[in-house]
Amino acid sequence: MRTSVKSLFVSRQLRTQLILYIMVISLAVLAGASYFIYSFMQNMIKIQNERLLYQQFQQLDHNIGGLVKEIDRLSMLFLRDDHIQQFLYKISEKTEEEFLESKNDVQRVIADFIDNYNYIDSIYITADNLGAVGGSQKRTLVYDRDAWQQSFFTSEPFRQTLEQYPHLVMHSGIKKSFYNPYLTGEDDGYLISLMRGTRAIYDPTTSATLIFNIDERYLSSIYATALNSEEGDMYIASADGTIISASEADRVGTQSHFTPGAELTDGAYGSLDDEKAGRSMQVVYYKLHDGGWYLLKEIPLSQYADQILGVQRMLVLVFTISVLAIFIASYFWLRKIIKPLNQLSSKMKDMSRGELGVTVDHVPNNELGTVIRRFNEMSLSMVELVDKNNEIQEKKRELELEALQYQINPHFLYNTLNMIRWMAVIVKADNIVNTIVALGNILRPVFSSKASMCSLRDELSYLDNYLKIINMRFNNNITFTMDVDEEWMDCQVPRFILQPLLENSIASGRQSEDFAIQIGITASVNQERLMLRVTDSGVGMDAESILKLNEKLAKGESPKSTVGGSGIGLNNVNKRIRLYYGPDFGIHFVPADQGAEAIVTLPVHRL
Repeated sequence: MRTSVKSLFVSRQLRTQLILYIMVISLAVLAGASYFIYSFMQNMIKIQNERLLYQQFQQLDHNIGGLVKEIDRLSMLFLRDDHIQQFLYKISEKTEEEFLESKNDVQRVIADFIDNYNYIDSIYITADNLGAVGGSQKRTLVYDRDAWQQSFFTSEPFRQTLEQYPHLVMHSGIKKSFYNPYLTGEDDGYLISLMRGTRAIYDPTTSATLIFNIDERYLSSIYATALNSEEGDMYIASADGTIISASEADRVGTQSHFTPGAELTDGAYGSLDDEKAGRSMQVVYYKLHDGGWYLLKEIPLSQYADQILGVQRMLVLVFTISVLAIFIASYFWLRKIIKPLNQLSSKMKDMSRGELGVTVDHVPNNELGTVIRRFNEMSLSMVELVDKNNEIQEKKRELELEALQYQINPHFLYNTLNMIRWMAVIVKADNIVNTIVALGNILRPVFSSKASMCSLRDELSYLDNYLKIINMRFNNNITFTMDVDEEWMDCQVPRFILQPLLENSIASGRQSEDFAIQIGITASVNQERLMLRVTDSGVGMDAESILKLNEKLAKGESPKSTVGGSGIGLNNVNKRIRLYYGPDFGIHFVPADQGAEAIVTLPVHRL
């Protein structure tokens, strides 16, 4: 099977290949588009559900806030009761017997409150010196001071209640057994405690703490009554992520998968993706206005997938129909497009067998038609090209003869110079002999090699022969010195780059009254750069002239005036160096104490 699929892709028929490629690209595009639409629809459903949840969370926040306000109102109403005021009046001065005598009246008021407001689980009043009295509708309890001191007076809720007097303080995660140790097993459970410091109306000091307890299950019933278990879990968590109330009772007291943090403002709303027991879910959170708590809901992402199942089926149907439509349209369209190409291929095979002048009759009006027209033109011109080939061969033979004649000229020149040299030897004209030898040494590399590069040794040898001829002209008034280490003699440099600099130095020396000039060449290497310095003892240039000269060379312009020269040779050499090696190399002049100093910068290239 794998071999057959591979053979389809390597098929020699262009039509089959194009159909396969179009199908593969279409499948990829359609698959990507389907995935994008699927993800977009899922995201839209998530956003829509988030909006609905936000409205639901706001309503729940309002309901929970209303409950807290109602407890706040009831606690104030509870404290106005005459029996409670009598119990609180100078409670810190009461003896234990007086405290116990007031117990029944307090218990009766508590029982009436709990009977009238069934969402209140229990009510307790604490006294720093006497302990606590209170309980639920079914159980009453009086703690002595020592027992209550160990459990409550040293607790964090008690400390916060004193600090925030007279405000109502909410605490979570407290079990019923914290207030009544006799409640165990199924009777035990979590409470939401609302506490406030209190005192009698005419008592100047805070002497007691009033505690209203709400069963956690009542709080969860506010938001979990209409909640479907398949839609996810909903719970309330504190700022540190501890679950204080949940639709699933066994999650109370555990740690939430998500901890929003206490830095969010009241009413803050958001969501994130998480995993729980290997299932992907969306966690939506809302910060309540009371208690610094967070209302959270965990929604399985599979719920969104179920909601868009119909869209998914529709996408599959559209995808299948689109693939079939693309295949049918591609087949007939490519069949029409490929037909002229098949004709062209057939004519090209005829031409390869030696049939010249063949053409394609049907020429479509597109890019393929342009190719066919060019083929027809090429085929018709083949005969002309064959006829012209003989003429070209004849011209080639003529050019070879001309090249042979040009090759004779250098040999003729060498033979002539050699004859003149021997004539000078016969008459003992040594200066003429030396001049002819130097000229021959200069011309030999010009005709013997067409290479654009030579060694630094050959370049300096060329200069030495050049100066021998020049000194014949100027009566040996030119002194030439070289200070180049043998290490750098094999470095490759462009041919004839130093002669224009020497010509410039000689022209500079001729402007002095007593024509005698010293020219020196030194070589050094710095950071893989070969620095060739050419100095002379001529009239030199001022700083402004050097600056202008360097600017002209940097721009690739011929200097209008150099000392004693036109500057064309310098610009030519500078352009050649930059052409070979780039703008970081070339010629530039520097100020000198006497005469002029030019520096030629080249990369180090050894043989």
